[in-house]
Amino acid sequence: MKDRFDLEDAIGDMANTSSDIETVIYAIGDSPNTLTEDQLLNMLIGMKQMHEIRYQKMWATFEELIKNKKLLNNEE
Repeated sequence: MKDRFDLEDAIGDMANTSSDIETVIYAIGDSPNTLTEDQLLNMLIGMKQMHEIRYQKMWATFEELIKNKKLLNNEE
């Protein structure tokens, strides 16, 4: 059963997209190796797919915590 730490991990994983973008920026601007348009597009397509999966994982964890009443509004 998941807990709030699993959700925190999933949220943290979302930050990997920023690191992925930095890698593509390096590949475009600073890498000594020139990438083809196809290679760059493949990198971007892969990043998009990874971001979507990370989001789905995060959302599924959130929904499980709500369903199992692991996240509560203490102000009620």
